[in-house]
Amino acid sequence: MVLLSEELRATLKKPLGKTGPIAQLLPLAEGKKIIAVGDQVVFALLSKGIRPHLAVFDFRTLRKPVNIAVKERLEKEYPDANRVRNPAGEITEGLALIAPMLMRDGGALLVDGEEDLAALVFISMMKNGYVVMYGQPGEGVVLVEENSEGKKIAKKIAGKLGLASLSD
Repeated sequence: MVLLSEELRATLKKPLGKTGPIAQLLPLAEGKKIIAVGDQVVFALLSKGIRPHLAVFDFRTLRKPVNIAVKERLEKEYPDANRVRNPAGEITEGLALIAPMLMRDGGALLVDGEEDLAALVFISMMKNGYVVMYGQPGEGVVLVEENSEGKKIAKKIAGKLGLASLSD
């Protein structure tokens, strides 16, 4: 288990990629495998007829339960989601261990706790042909591309957290 320092929390409050409404960012994801982190992002993609390569959710948004329509859609779309425990402000060993398989095979990850930092894990591991989309309160959706400054920042943070092997 890795806890985030206050300094790293401040760094992660800034978007790691391009921000905007999901419809505006989708052209940047065209032809790429989308890793969607966050209930609202996954739901928005599904509502547009786009099934992400990997969907990561926790049935919460802004630390409150998602509305029933979102929860029911995610449960229907991903009845066999992989599960991992990951408390708020942490990256657990379970999340770090399952991440490479999920990147490769796709599917869904239901997080018991909080999924926010999962974006950092998947951005750190991202290879060519992938994008990560995650929700950013007050900003909309953030899209991080493989050869971006956001990935460099994520890899640096992963290294500081002792998770450098994720980005190899």
